[in-house]
Amino acid sequence: MKFHQFRTLVAMADTGSIRAAARALGISPAAATKAIRELEAEQQIALVVRNANGIAFTEAGQALLEHARAIMHQMARAQEDLDSRRGQYRGTLAIGVTPWVALSFLPDAVSLFRARMPQMQLEFYEGLLNITMPRLRDGTLDFSLGKPMPATLHAEFAQTPLMATESAVVVRKGHPLEHAQSLSEFQDSEWLLNWDPASKEMIADTVFHRHGLPLPRTVHLAHSWAVAMGLLMHTDIVSIFPWPLVETRLARENLRALTLKEEVDRTTVSVVARRGVPLSAAAECFLDCLTISIRAGATAQDSERRRMYRSLELLI
Repeated sequence: MKFHQFRTLVAMADTGSIRAAARALGISPAAATKAIRELEAEQQIALVVRNANGIAFTEAGQALLEHARAIMHQMARAQEDLDSRRGQYRGTLAIGVTPWVALSFLPDAVSLFRARMPQMQLEFYEGLLNITMPRLRDGTLDFSLGKPMPATLHAEFAQTPLMATESAVVVRKGHPLEHAQSLSEFQDSEWLLNWDPASKEMIADTVFHRHGLPLPRTVHLAHSWAVAMGLLMHTDIVSIFPWPLVETRLARENLRALTLKEEVDRTTVSVVARRGVPLSAAAECFLDCLTISIRAGATAQDSERRRMYRSLELLI
């Protein structure tokens, strides 16, 4: 198997046709077709079939495509590593970021990183598990900052705890239960989580069951923080926010964090990456910028920023 064959396979997947893939690669359609046909002949299995909409991948083609993406991204990372050793920091750093980190600590870290590595391009993805996991697998993401992955994935992904914070139940200002004192008062409420489908089980175990309470009847999921915020501000839906997110201006102006007799939840953010694949120099630099920014923010002169940063505990 040859690198140009992998590159052609990925280009076909990204563009949806042989002709478009050839244009993207700067080769002829005949050369693109030949690369895949030679790969199929060598492996003695069909990988790509033509159809009315362009092309489709066979089951074997889909499996090989995942490997091809990982190999291409690893080659790019190898080039960036050699460039960095020559003092040439250029390329792309792709990071998955859980929404509340993006809305609180990310801007300061990005500013510091851009000062250190101005030629690096940053690419961010929302750090929900169903978004980051396949991209970590195929190398699209260098690492992700988010909730630790389930134990079933520990063999595949390395996880390093980075920071932790407490969480709070939040409702809109003027909510009928804005003066509630116990989780038990929200049993008939509709809840909204800005997490993954597995969050329903997580909230059951870490929030309600440990206090002897049943899971609320209705738990909705929002795969966008903007959607979650819009619903919380204008309905009687209830949610849980990590405390740094509570301290952001938009949340403080529109929502009320409740003081309940029960401890709600402790959220941990981990650095998640493919096991056995070392982080690039740019990735290590970004994480260093993040920890420096968090430590500096805890002593900031601005009281709003200081409260936000002090609501966090660094674990490294």
